[in-house]
Amino acid sequence: MSQPMPMPPIAPDRRPVLLLAALTVLGWMACAVWPRVLSKLGITDYGQWFLDSYAVLASNDAVRAGLSPDADNPLDPLLRSHKYSDWWLGLRWLGLTRAENFFVGLAWVGAFAVTAWQTLKPRNFRETALAAALLLSPPVLLGVNRANNDLVIFVLLALAGVAAAGTTWMRQALAWGALALATALKFYPVTAAAGFFLVRPVRRMPLALLGALLAAGLALTSVWPQMGRGVFPIATGLHTLGAALLWRDLGWSDEAARYGGLLVLAVGAAVLVRCRCTTGLATRGALKERLSAALGVIVLLACFLAGVSFVYRWIFALWMALWLWRRAGEPTEDGRAHRAFRVGAGLMLFCFWGNGILCLVVNLLLLPMAQARLDALVIAWRWGTQSLHWVLMIMLAGWLLEAAIATGTEWREATRTRPST
Repeated sequence: MSQPMPMPPIAPDRRPVLLLAALTVLGWMACAVWPRVLSKLGITDYGQWFLDSYAVLASNDAVRAGLSPDADNPLDPLLRSHKYSDWWLGLRWLGLTRAENFFVGLAWVGAFAVTAWQTLKPRNFRETALAAALLLSPPVLLGVNRANNDLVIFVLLALAGVAAAGTTWMRQALAWGALALATALKFYPVTAAAGFFLVRPVRRMPLALLGALLAAGLALTSVWPQMGRGVFPIATGLHTLGAALLWRDLGWSDEAARYGGLLVLAVGAAVLVRCRCTTGLATRGALKERLSAALGVIVLLACFLAGVSFVYRWIFALWMALWLWRRAGEPTEDGRAHRAFRVGAGLMLFCFWGNGILCLVVNLLLLPMAQARLDALVIAWRWGTQSLHWVLMIMLAGWLLEAAIATGTEWREATRTRPST
């Protein structure tokens, strides 16, 4: 009698990824089975999962019924009008309706999860613990609970980053296509085109960057008349993100905060570069890591400056978080840069979890509390923590600025030494 073939052992380098997948799925399922977990973290699900994918499908149903996508939608539980481009309204051509929302939302969440696991790809159990902490953080849980279409944009930007790191123009064309589609779907990814300055070899960089700018620009032009839909007020809250949050408390308008924030980021980044505190994004780590980190950080900074948005925009910092974590664990002769890596990694973890921890403390230990006292606590917390958010944003801008300067220097040297024909 023949003996059964033994199962091949799991490759050691796959175990951290598989563990990350298991922890993520278990954590998300726990939130679905016990909704009180989300409520204790300050996340309101309105009694329904995948509420944002439902809004997209409800807009398709409204258009199918002859209603305007720009009007308040009676088919949506929150009466939301369509906030995105008309490209999303093409889902009705696939026969998708609100009845399929569970499967559509699950597909978006699943695509995001698989993409995050494969692009973060922890190499050891320390990195697995960090990645799990980020994927189980309140910003990510909010995006997953609502099946927000930022999850789809995350997948497309991941594809753009991986493809742009390739060595063929076919891969570059794929990257441009993914970027163009992301821009046409949700406008703001147009800013990620600037991240193609990290394409290597550096002699190909100008054409790669130009192609990205053209692809994203043409996509944005095609949906320009619908861009106003994406501009709507969002009230200040614990699970919001934006430069305007702190400035609103000072009585400034969101527009003034936008220009003031841009000035603060530019000056702060220049100072950090001058002090050589933010070096390494142009050279340290695998090219795919650096490209993905740059694309995500550029989008995050653009959303931070543009106004107030919900905290699920932090998902675009996932790649940068792991890049910082890895650099903080590597030996380096540059003490300032190494300290900056460690500070940046710590701030990133705090920004993902800080407000969620406050919600846990309040909900588990301090309630019931008078509303006036609770409001005062939240304002004091915002004043104390938003400065840390600003420090992180300035540091991220510094890494981008230093990488751009280093790339410019590298490109000039490459063109100067190019052999004559």
